[in-house]
Amino acid sequence: MKILVTASSSFDLAGMARELARCGLDAEVLPLCAGVPLRLPKEIDRAVLVLPGIEIVELGEEVAQLREALGPVIPMLVCCPQLTPVDRRAVLECGASALVAPRSWEGQAVAERVLGELILAGDVMPFRCGDLWGGTAVLQDLYRQIETVAPLHETVLILGETGTGKERVAQEIHRRSGRPGDLIAVNSAEFTAELLASELFGHERGAFSGAERQRTGLLVAAGEGTFFLDEIGDLTPAAQAKLLRVLEERKVRPVGGNRWEPVRARLVLATRRDLETASEEQFRRDLYERLRGFTLRLPPLRERRADLPLLVQSFLDEYNREYLGTRKIPAGVLDSLFRHTWPGNVRELRLAVRQAAAYASGPDGMISALHLLEAAQRQSSQAEPDHSVRFDPARETWRQVSDRVRARYFRAVLAETDGNKEMAAERAGISRSQLYEILKNLGEG
Repeated sequence: MKILVTASSSFDLAGMARELARCGLDAEVLPLCAGVPLRLPKEIDRAVLVLPGIEIVELGEEVAQLREALGPVIPMLVCCPQLTPVDRRAVLECGASALVAPRSWEGQAVAERVLGELILAGDVMPFRCGDLWGGTAVLQDLYRQIETVAPLHETVLILGETGTGKERVAQEIHRRSGRPGDLIAVNSAEFTAELLASELFGHERGAFSGAERQRTGLLVAAGEGTFFLDEIGDLTPAAQAKLLRVLEERKVRPVGGNRWEPVRARLVLATRRDLETASEEQFRRDLYERLRGFTLRLPPLRERRADLPLLVQSFLDEYNREYLGTRKIPAGVLDSLFRHTWPGNVRELRLAVRQAAAYASGPDGMISALHLLEAAQRQSSQAEPDHSVRFDPARETWRQVSDRVRARYFRAVLAETDGNKEMAAERAGISRSQLYEILKNLGEG
């Protein structure tokens, strides 16, 4: 598809064209010059008019001028400051096919907002890879990597922030692998070190208190399928050592046993942590070097904002199918979503859309921009709790401040581990007796 991008000479047209070209668009630029007639290139499929900081009177004149040059058939997307409903109608009456307002007037921000509209309109063909959905260049690169690694037998490491879809990627790798077994998924953060070892490797009868019968570990039970282990960055050093042995020798020994069992499953591992910069105490370097050969990095939503309109529409369609609804997104609402950082990523966006859809009212079923943003802010506050501690250096001693830091830290660790004190002690890097003493001093022992 050939896109004409036109704007005043002060705007970074070339930078915007490069961003659009990354997604396969043939973007040709044409600076607007006052008093100079527009000479359009041939075979244009769509035009984009960028008009930053322009008065509504001038905006109508510019739109009408380009509309006349394009003729009645070619769609024209106008990128301009946010307008009132009355001004929007006026500009549309002048010949704009659609209006968008970027989060800033930098070339990349304008390009991502325009690209988001083009993806939603189908001018840029989105890729679907199982439950993964998007049309941006980073998503296209990810899809190609999945297609490459899926048929292999190699262990895959998936890196990505919370909510980016690591388990969905693992499911798609398994689906495309053609392996005969199922995918078994385990989140290591859900278990204590002892329970995790029993889950992964199995145990013999009597290996520990409560082990009344022998149990086969999930690594062996996965057979020739795929075993997905999430949050490996939270594994203890001992568990990391055992995982390294599994990767190198492809066998496990049950807890309390002296026999070795073969591991035939394909391993897919994931973490939200940055293992590249992690210290040796946090994550074994030899384990990371063993894993890094086939690594997939999932981009956060803030690095693929152009996929926002498509994802919102997809989640809204999902909601409507589920509840037989007719919820819709009014014009202008999507612009505000580009200004949000989405710390909870795609998971946060989906929940925000569903909450906003649930509160939509009226016969037209229009989603309120206010409801959508409030839902996003609620999700953000849940995704990233505030662990900061304020202090007054003019009135407080270091002891007073450090006591508050200590209290805030250990309460947050307990919340993260759902009150499991054994796991909290492991996370904090202290013994259980030390943790009990600290909690006693905090009045929570």
